[in-house]
Amino acid sequence: MKTRLVTALYFGIHQHPFYGHDAPARWDRYINSLETLSTMNEEIICYCNEQYYDNIISEFETREITNIELRVKNLEDIKHSSRMIDIKTKNPDKFKFYLEIGWAKIALMEECMSDDLDYLYWIDVGLSHMALFPKKYNPNADKITGISYDKNRYTYYGIFNSSLFPNINKFLGNKLIDLRNTTFFHNHRESNEILEKAHIYPSLSIGGIIGGHTSKLKTFFNRFEEYCQVCLNKEFLINHEMIMAVIGHENPEDYMRFEFNTWYHENTKDTDPSVTDEFLSNKKSFYKFFEEIGQ
Repeated sequence: MKTRLVTALYFGIHQHPFYGHDAPARWDRYINSLETLSTMNEEIICYCNEQYYDNIISEFETREITNIELRVKNLEDIKHSSRMIDIKTKNPDKFKFYLEIGWAKIALMEECMSDDLDYLYWIDVGLSHMALFPKKYNPNADKITGISYDKNRYTYYGIFNSSLFPNINKFLGNKLIDLRNTTFFHNHRESNEILEKAHIYPSLSIGGIIGGHTSKLKTFFNRFEEYCQVCLNKEFLINHEMIMAVIGHENPEDYMRFEFNTWYHENTKDTDPSVTDEFLSNKKSFYKFFEEIGQ
């Protein structure tokens, strides 16, 4: 089974129109997490803006990362970005969020499709970090410091290893992944109005891992494009996760779903004492998905 992963590292985009992250701590998280992802020994294509290409290539050389193909594609040149920027410019007090990156996930996946693939996924570049996974999955947990560039904060090799995507492939079969949070974080009433729906959602999709079996991806890409066009024509931008939630709700037969209700885990209390064992006792953490599929 041939599997390909797609990701992106866009940095220095904190001003209008993108409103992205620009803190050094974010760079530290992205580049260190990406190194951890590289240890899965999967084929990975990573996109970046031209401005940071040399920086990232230098990091690859220093870290001896050889299985990631780095491609330059400035964010403003990706499908839909120019129209999204125009809408943001017309509405300076709305949409102050990096919505282009979310929509770009789907566009870049489409670019990376090929006939020889069985599975194609998007994976967020900064997914491997301590806020999402407990220490038991990090062999370097005893070395973690409070410094953002400390590599040990991101070495969750117990999750991100060579068995992860084979296990996800097995879990999905010929379907797509749909990781869903029962805690609502997008305005579903607003999306219902814009997309002219009357859906009632038990949970909403997240965009950390997207995709699955390529036999189902063409339909997903077409539906995503359909709803993007509705948003653009009405000049109202909806987060990509909300659009994915609509598609998953309307086509449940195409998906294998995993629902969770907290990002927190048993070690969150080390930095946030309000997250107690009692609080977690009736919760399902995001990382439990990885246990369910066999990590």
